[in-house]
Amino acid sequence: MSIAQATLGAELIERSRRLVELARAHGADEAEVFAVHARTQAVRFEKGDLKLAQSDEGTTLGLRVFVGQRLGFASSNQSSDAALEHAAANAVTLARFSPPDLHNRLPAPRSLRMLEPLCDPAIEAAGIGELVEHARDFVARVLARDARLSIDGASLDSMVNTQAIVSSAGVRAAEADTHVSASIGGMAIEGDAVGGIHYEGDSTRRWSELPRLLESLEHDFCEVALANLHPSKGESYQGGVLFSPDAFVDVFLAPLISSMSAIAVQRGRSPLAGKLGQRIASPLLSIDDDPTDRTLAGAGSFDREGQPMVRTALMESGALCTWLYNSYAAQVEGRISTGHARGGARGVPSLGPHALSVRAGTGGSREDLLRALGRGLWVQRFSGTVEAASGDFSGVAKSARWIEEGRVARSVGEVLISGNLYQLLERIRVLSSTRQRLSGSALAPYALVDGISVTAG
Repeated sequence: MSIAQATLGAELIERSRRLVELARAHGADEAEVFAVHARTQAVRFEKGDLKLAQSDEGTTLGLRVFVGQRLGFASSNQSSDAALEHAAANAVTLARFSPPDLHNRLPAPRSLRMLEPLCDPAIEAAGIGELVEHARDFVARVLARDARLSIDGASLDSMVNTQAIVSSAGVRAAEADTHVSASIGGMAIEGDAVGGIHYEGDSTRRWSELPRLLESLEHDFCEVALANLHPSKGESYQGGVLFSPDAFVDVFLAPLISSMSAIAVQRGRSPLAGKLGQRIASPLLSIDDDPTDRTLAGAGSFDREGQPMVRTALMESGALCTWLYNSYAAQVEGRISTGHARGGARGVPSLGPHALSVRAGTGGSREDLLRALGRGLWVQRFSGTVEAASGDFSGVAKSARWIEEGRVARSVGEVLISGNLYQLLERIRVLSSTRQRLSGSALAPYALVDGISVTAG
C-alpha cells in the first residue's frame, strides 16, 4: 500500500486498540474492533443526463464484545474519546441483556500472507472531475451507437478503502484496497415497441483498465438491448438450455454455495448435510473461492475476523470438498475458521465466500456451446425464485434467444424456466473454455444443462 494508506492503517489500528481497551475497562471479557476508512466518489446519470457527482469520506468502527459469552455490538463514525467511550459502554450493556452462547469466542491470531498490491495510486489520485468526464463520454458513446437506445441509469464509482482489525485475543492487521466500478441499464425503443431492460456492470483495481472496461460494457449493453427488441413467442419443451455465466450463477451456484455454510449444516437447514466428500454434481463442475485473485473484488488477505483468506476448493470434479466456517461455526465443531467471515464495520460478522471462481470447461467458446445446443433456449439473465433448501427454481428467462441449427434465430419473451438445481447439477452437459467476470466479483463459464422445463407464455 502507499505511504498514505500505510499511515492511515496504523492510525486505524491505534484507534481500534484504544476502543478494545475501553471495552475491557467497561467489563468485556473479550473485545474486537473492525475499522473501515472509505473515500468514495460517485457519478450518476439518469435518462442520459448527469444527476449526481459527489465525494464522501469517513471512518466507521464496529465493536464486538463478549461478556460471559453474551454478545454485544455497537458502531461509531466518531473518533473523539467521548464517542469511543460511549460505544464501549453501549456494547457491554447490550451484551449483558443478550442470551449466553457457549460458542461465542474470538478467534486466536494466525499468520497472514499479505496480498500485494491491491492499491492503484492512479485511482487514489483520480478526482471527481475525471470520473464525470469518463462517465459522460461513456454515456455519449452508447447513445451515439443507435437512436433506439435509451439509458435508464449509468454509474461510475471509485473507492479507496482501508480496513483494520484489532482484538483482545491478539489479532492485529490492516489492509488497503482501491476499485473503480461502472454499470449501465436501459433498453431499446422503436415506435411503440419497448425491448426488455438489460444491465451490465464490472469493476477493476487498475485505473489504466477503465477505458477497456467501459468499451466492453458499451458493446455488451448495446448488443443485448437492441436484440431484445421485437421478441417473438418461444416454444415449450424439456431439454437442454444454455445459461450465460450470470444466469448460471444465479440459478445454480449462488444457492449451492449458500448451502455449504457450516452454520446452515449445523442448524439442519442445508440439503447438503451428510454429503461432504460425495459427488453431488457433474464431474465437469469444479468451484473455488479464490480471494488471492486480484482481479476479483473480494480479494484480500484477511476476513472480517482477521483470519487468513486463502484459495479454497469448494467442489472438485462434482465432489463436495468443504463447508465454509467463520469462527462461530468453527467453535461449534472444535476446529479453526476457514477464513469465511464476511461483513463490514456496521454489523457482526456473517458467513460466505469472498471471490467465487468456477473453473472453465473444455467446451470451447460461446458459439461452440450454441452449436452443441443445436435447437433450444439461451438464457442470459434470470428473474425468479430459487429455494436453496429444496433446490426448486422457477422464473422468467430474460434477454432470451431462440437457437436454431446452432445459431441465434430470434429474441423470445415471456418464457418460464423451472426445475430442481440439485438434480440438474448432475445434468451439466458442457462448460465453456472461456469465463466471464460478473460485476467484478466472480468468474464463471457458459453452461449447457439438460433437463430444464421451458414453458412459453
